[in-house]
Amino acid sequence: MSNRVVIYARVSGDDRDKEGRNLASQLEMGREYAQKRGYTIVAELSEDDRGASGYEIDLPQLNRVRDMAAAGELDVLVVRELDRLSRNLAKQLIVEEELKRHGVRIEYVLAEYPDTPEGNLQKHIKGAIAEYEREKIKERMVRGRRLKAKSGHVVTHGRAPYGYRLTEANGRRALAVHEPEAQVVRMIFQWYTEGDGEDRNLSLIQIAERLTGMRVPTQGDTDDRIAKQREYGVWNRTAIRKMLKRETYAGVFHYGKVNKNNSGRTVTNPRETWIPVEVPAIVDRQVWEAAQRQLKENRETARRNLKYEYLLRCRVTCASCGASMCGKTVKSHGKLYSYYQCAVASGHLEYAHSCDQTKWFRADHLDAATWEWVRSFLLDPASLRLGLKELQAERDRANAPLRERLGVIDDLLADTRQQLERLLELYLAGDFPKEMLMERKGRLEDTIGKLEKERGGLAAQLAAQTLTEEQIECLEDFASRIAEGLEYADEGFEKRRQVIEMLDVRATLAVEDSKQAAYMRCMLGEDSLSIATTYM
Repeated sequence: MSNRVVIYARVSGDDRDKEGRNLASQLEMGREYAQKRGYTIVAELSEDDRGASGYEIDLPQLNRVRDMAAAGELDVLVVRELDRLSRNLAKQLIVEEELKRHGVRIEYVLAEYPDTPEGNLQKHIKGAIAEYEREKIKERMVRGRRLKAKSGHVVTHGRAPYGYRLTEANGRRALAVHEPEAQVVRMIFQWYTEGDGEDRNLSLIQIAERLTGMRVPTQGDTDDRIAKQREYGVWNRTAIRKMLKRETYAGVFHYGKVNKNNSGRTVTNPRETWIPVEVPAIVDRQVWEAAQRQLKENRETARRNLKYEYLLRCRVTCASCGASMCGKTVKSHGKLYSYYQCAVASGHLEYAHSCDQTKWFRADHLDAATWEWVRSFLLDPASLRLGLKELQAERDRANAPLRERLGVIDDLLADTRQQLERLLELYLAGDFPKEMLMERKGRLEDTIGKLEKERGGLAAQLAAQTLTEEQIECLEDFASRIAEGLEYADEGFEKRRQVIEMLDVRATLAVEDSKQAAYMRCMLGEDSLSIATTYM
């Protein structure tokens, strides 16, 4: 029987346009390599450059390779070259050892690395070079962009802000006011800070509704590079808020406001690191500052003056799209009815995808069911312990791949430290030149450092996701103390809300077979609740 093969390809933002590095080319070369050897191709998997970095170890398609290897579904993983699998030496070693334990070997199209001391040394050197190249490429790109910004260039990642167009001025990349959109920007600032002559200080929602009613095209309507989420001319308050906060409209464009951390999440950089670039203003500085004061005042007022009670406020998620759900209170036949609704489907929140969850969930029904659920396990210690033990077992099963990876790292560390000890013996024996041994020593110590760093992060993740017996006892004690005060919490909304926050209660709402369901979780356990579907 021929070897079962998975072909793996990866591109990142800095090399996607280089010849031979695109996904189609990598897959084609892997296909030819496998066919020449009579292998049976069972899957072709590729990571694209949208958030897939060669430095990361948890990539979707690479995790599929791991799962297939654990299930015994492949014999060989074919990759074009070493840096297509990884530009991180520790990750490369971990992945290779993990697959090796499942009887899977990795073959590279453009190089051969025999499983010998010499072959492993060559591979480690190539891996270290790939990691070095990755850091140098990243550094050059960041430094080049910052130097451009400091010299007056407007450095953007794809498109100009709404109201502007990218242009060249005096040999620099600049922003030029696009008057049709600039008029809309001025109108938004005026409505928010001064009103329209009839209503004073229109809200974000009112502005979005008015622009939608006027069928004013959004940026997504005029730019083909933006994935459309709504119909033509449909605005939402999140887009309005972002526009009001954008200082570019007051004449200052900032480069370097955000960055991606090692986990791929976008984080805001300290303001002192931003690089200001002067651009044509669309609104006066005084108008922009008035909008900032109004935004701050409205935020503070909103926190102080919540008109209606939502027990799970800011703790409810839409099962359909994963976005948060917001409260909505309406009046019908002289009565008030409160609901939880998807913030994306309702247009209150911009998200990567649209959402078809149009059903509303009665807040009083969900809040009542949630409170009874909280009471039930707080007042029943036996059920609470059973639930915690089930949660412990579930987490233990979910953590199995992490423990396996931790074992792989420990074995790699032990092997690398053994190599370092043998190197010391060779040095003392004087059988090899000192220069050669010192170079090898440096490489081994560097590998140990990288593996230890990877192990530290993995151990911390495992500890955070593990429920120990000691933690169960602490949670039971915590629950009993909260239970003692439940009769007081029953008396008022604020006390019930405090219990909800202490237990970190959260809900994911779904519609299944025309029935509404809530998947509840908190620090003490998980459950699913059926929600009454009575509407106003």
